Amino acid sequence: MKIFRRLLSYLEPYRIFLIVSLGAATISTLVALGPPYLVKLLIDQVLIQKNLPLLNYIILGLIALYLLHSGLTTLRIIYVNKVQQGLIFDLRNEVHHHLQRLSLSYFEKRQSGRITSRVINDVETLQAIVSSGAVIFTIALVTLLGSLIILMRLNLKLTLLAMIPMPAITFLVVMFSKKAHRRYRQMRRRLADINAILQENILGIQVTKSFRREKLREEKFIHKGEGYYQANMSVIRIWSVFFPLIMFASALGTVIVLYYGGREVIAGNLSIGGLVAFVSYLGLFYAPINQLNEVNNIFQHGRAAGERIFEVVDTIPEKEKKKAIIPPSFLKGKVEFDKVSFTYEKGKKQKEVLHQVSFTANPGDLIAFVGASGSGKSTIVSLLPRFYEINSGSIRIDGYNVKDFKLGYLRENIGMVLQEPFLFDGTVIQNILFGRPGASKEEVVKAAKIANAHNFIRQLPEDYETEVGERGVKLSVGEKQRITIARVMLKNPPILILDEATSSVDSEAEILIQEALEYLMKGKTSFVIAHRLSTIRNATRILVVLEGKIVEEGTHQELLEKESVYSHFYQMQFKENGKIIAT
Repeated sequence: MKIFRRLLSYLEPYRIFLIVSLGAATISTLVALGPPYLVKLLIDQVLIQKNLPLLNYIILGLIALYLLHSGLTTLRIIYVNKVQQGLIFDLRNEVHHHLQRLSLSYFEKRQSGRITSRVINDVETLQAIVSSGAVIFTIALVTLLGSLIILMRLNLKLTLLAMIPMPAITFLVVMFSKKAHRRYRQMRRRLADINAILQENILGIQVTKSFRREKLREEKFIHKGEGYYQANMSVIRIWSVFFPLIMFASALGTVIVLYYGGREVIAGNLSIGGLVAFVSYLGLFYAPINQLNEVNNIFQHGRAAGERIFEVVDTIPEKEKKKAIIPPSFLKGKVEFDKVSFTYEKGKKQKEVLHQVSFTANPGDLIAFVGASGSGKSTIVSLLPRFYEINSGSIRIDGYNVKDFKLGYLRENIGMVLQEPFLFDGTVIQNILFGRPGASKEEVVKAAKIANAHNFIRQLPEDYETEVGERGVKLSVGEKQRITIARVMLKNPPILILDEATSSVDSEAEILIQEALEYLMKGKTSFVIAHRLSTIRNATRILVVLEGKIVEEGTHQELLEKESVYSHFYQMQFKENGKIIAT
């Protein structure tokens, strides 16, 4: 019930619409209880007693009731859909809003397809509780109570006989609920698996085709589909057993009434119209029991979906200090790491990635990190914008602990150019404006020129308005990287992080990108993770990282002049024909 109580809070803006739709459902249901009684009058007083004038009134009454019922049903459908669509819109936005504020570690531990499934499929399922479940429940409850009252007024003895199967029906419904919930939750998980593998297959289609592994990926998709199929069949098997049993119990009640009611008619204690009306109302009484079972089915689906949705909403977002410091109008860019240690959580295992890392970067310094893959270089720079929280030590900018800044302010003062450039589906100018949405077209063009991107952009079909496609698929890696540099150029932050920004491009593109980066870094505190050591010769200081520790520190020349890890890296990369050369 906790899930449904939480859902009610999302219905508050649509309270009037919900009241109107449920009110229309209630009145239309009460109206639907009228025709069986008019049929009773038709049999007993028109057909048997030959009261022809009454026939006209009964027919007019039936027409009026059916018209009223149709009008109220239309009203119910319109307003319940207003609630339904509004709820989907709000709930989906709420989940997406919360996702945007979760830490990077949340996304690293989960497949994107599974997250997508919660935002799309689970929200769609949860709203069915309102659009279908609440309305069906209201109709069923009103029909059940209304028909029960009428049955008791028509014939109390027959009503009591009709109640004989009720304990068995109640038992079956309770048993179904208990057995179904776990299977419904399993079904939601299996559907998320399908979304995850489908998204992975689409994103990796080029790799799949290049290795001719279409069959392998198809087999994986089929395997996930079989999991969903089996989970569905598990629910259907339960449903196929319990639902017919409930139908049989209901039919048994009708048979009992027909047997004793028939005897009462023969004995003259009950009219034919009375028996027909009683059986009609009994059908109305039993129908909601089956409807309530359907509601239970919807609620079990919704409960499983709700648990998955609120797991996301209840995940604690990135830590934000309630009383953040009032920062200066601009940061100069002095960065200090003081005995920083960081432990990465992988499942239940924890691994210390950084240990007692300390260094200082003064405003305008170029600090380069060198080390083998997995040594902790990228982790160090990821801690500066607080993508992860450190375990011990402190990180300061201009003397302020980064934990004392508002996250938005902190990240606004840090620009990042990553190894794998990412562009959003949209135009070139929209992607550059991502750095500073309020910038003018002239500022965008200026940033693109500095990033050596303007010339190739001008050659695109629609210039700056050219669509780049999902993840920038219509552009080369080098072109995408220059657009991301223009994006950071437009942002113009005092601190830069360049994570192997030229490692994925060819030599010609590297020259253009390196020129752009050199201009970008002027006057800024820059942190560079180097793949090609030729790009960091002019670094203010080079830090060599090994197994999460800084083991060497110095300028390019200082480190080369002594036997060092750096000189070993350098010689491995550049030694050719017994001579150190730049490549």
